[in-house]
Amino acid sequence: MAGLEQDPSATDAALRADRAGSTMITIGWILIGFDCVSAVFLWVGLRSGSLFWVWWVIAEGVAALILIWLGGRKKMQARSLAENANRR
Repeated sequence: MAGLEQDPSATDAALRADRAGSTMITIGWILIGFDCVSAVFLWVGLRSGSLFWVWWVIAEGVAALILIWLGGRKKMQARSLAENANRR
């Protein structure tokens, strides 16, 4: 069964990339949750004439979406690394 051997370093790299992607996605969703909590102050800030909370919610939402997107790409990269490690 010489053809079924895997490269341990490639498998470890795929596992690290998958964990990094999962962590990025988790942090992104946590930021979205905090963004929903911060949105409570949005109306109060707008009534007082401050745009601080508007920009805060927008910046945090964009950062969260970028993290979720990058995490998904990282997990796809991990899958391709794992498939390539199985072929060797």
